[in-house]
Amino acid sequence: MNINVNSSSSSYNFILRNYYSKNRDASRAVMRGNIDDKLLVTADSNALSKIAKALRNIEYSADNGVGIYNNVKAFVDTYNNLASSSGSAISYDITHPNKLLKSLVKSKADELEDIGISVSASGKLTLKKETLLKSSPSKISRIFSSDSEFTQKVKYYSSKIYTASNLINLSTPADTFKPSTGTGTDIPGGSTSTTIDAKV
Repeated sequence: MNINVNSSSSSYNFILRNYYSKNRDASRAVMRGNIDDKLLVTADSNALSKIAKALRNIEYSADNGVGIYNNVKAFVDTYNNLASSSGSAISYDITHPNKLLKSLVKSKADELEDIGISVSASGKLTLKKETLLKSSPSKISRIFSSDSEFTQKVKYYSSKIYTASNLINLSTPADTFKPSTGTGTDIPGGSTSTTIDAKV
């Protein structure tokens, strides 16, 4: 994949701000410390849902190298943002889909590592730029495109977190809320799911 890395910085910041269109300050590390956790969870989950949708629909070709790189980097950064902002949440409607999201990512650790995204023991992601740049678009597409369930499930879980964060207080005791759509096996395509492609 041929990418002019020097030209991707400004375009990356531009698309990240667009993914965080509901709260653009949340896309900037220097501003996040001044934003309430609930607002961060809402912004992060909304952005991650949008990024997952974009990754399913972008063109995976050498001609779109910058687009692929920017969107994969946005996925890594925003996933890590959500992991941090949701860390203090104890409401079941936040913690349950968040746990399923983390389990999903860990289950794909080998495939992600193969294209330069390492998964730490804590669940945080690290992007190895050179490995990603050397990966073929077809290899990347096998993980992120619409042919894979990975981004479908990422969008589903992040959409559930977004919806819940708009309705409840992050510090509400977990036992106050019951599962919205079933049990711990609540995944897209399962018998307990009602909507996979939630609009945000």
